[in-house]
Amino acid sequence: MTKIIKYSNAKNEVRYKFRYYAGIDELTGKKRYIKRTGFTSTKDAKKELLKLEYLNSVGELTRPTKRVKFGELLNDWMQLYKTTVKPSTYAMTKIKAKNYIMPYFGGMLVNKITLQQCQAFTNEIYNYAPVIVGQINSIVKRVLDYAIRLGIRDNNPMQYVIRPKQQASIPDLNKHPNFYDRKELAKFLSTAKPLSLKYYTLFRLLAYSGIRTGELIALTWQDLNFKTNELTINKTLAVVENKQTIQTPKSKAGTRVISLDDETVSTLKEWQLRQRKDFLKLGINTLGNDQLIFSNRKNSYLRNDNIRKHSLKIATKANLATITLHGFRHTHASLLFASGVDVKQVQARLGHSDINTTLNIYTHVTKEKQDRLGDEFAKYVNLGS
Repeated sequence: MTKIIKYSNAKNEVRYKFRYYAGIDELTGKKRYIKRTGFTSTKDAKKELLKLEYLNSVGELTRPTKRVKFGELLNDWMQLYKTTVKPSTYAMTKIKAKNYIMPYFGGMLVNKITLQQCQAFTNEIYNYAPVIVGQINSIVKRVLDYAIRLGIRDNNPMQYVIRPKQQASIPDLNKHPNFYDRKELAKFLSTAKPLSLKYYTLFRLLAYSGIRTGELIALTWQDLNFKTNELTINKTLAVVENKQTIQTPKSKAGTRVISLDDETVSTLKEWQLRQRKDFLKLGINTLGNDQLIFSNRKNSYLRNDNIRKHSLKIATKANLATITLHGFRHTHASLLFASGVDVKQVQARLGHSDINTTLNIYTHVTKEKQDRLGDEFAKYVNLGS
């Protein structure tokens, strides 16, 4: 039962106050109390208390308040969002929210945010982070959608924002693309082989399978079937708050079984024997099925920067342009297309959930094919003359 308390204010005048329990707040899930002070009589205090009790009985007090700051609502939405995505995705969203969204929207009242403010925010983000402006806007839009569902506001101004477009620049024809053609790949691997069996095997598997680097780092020997030459991809390594963790692939399509060529499998067998011998000298048993195919000297997960260091070393020695680790996935896709494999097969092998990803990223043809286009066109036309 709510008690009405007598007290003295700063002027030493007698006043009355109370604190009323209004139930659980729908927005925060926490207990909600309403304080009222400054009554000159217990009668006035009781009158206000009766009013609050009535409003609470008809559900008015448990409805979400409209005086909610965006930062508070963002935190609540993030807790719900966390249960729907992988830890790595949540961690990246959390970073974007902290670095980009909170400094601008954090202190604003959700129901007062305008289209002009959303447009100004979009323009500001575009100026220094054009690549991710769409991702950041999407977070803001989803939080405002959540506000609509809670009844805090009636519309979402973020959906009316005009996103600036980057002006297409004249392509630098001398810039090396982020993939190797088949001659460059052969040179890279032939250079790697005498330097390190481990990294020759690693880069060959990347280039001949098209798997993601995180998927490669997470591979164990039980994922490889030496009898059928098949590799099962069912996990990936991700970095969540600076900690390496294993999780399922990016999408359902990411869980897949892919075929490998005989030479790559033979190279993997050779590497498995070498790995066992090298670790046995250190007193480490690597005979278990859950043994990582590629690991560091402590038999733990490799790091991307370590793999990149070896890639740079090999490319420099081979006098080749350097490509990113993801560039080996581009290399595989490019060579698949060049060899005549259709788009659906490439999609399945790369583990893309959306075929548009395959089309948008990998439908470029290799330089080798481009160089032949003129001759092929002339031969076709001359046949009719």
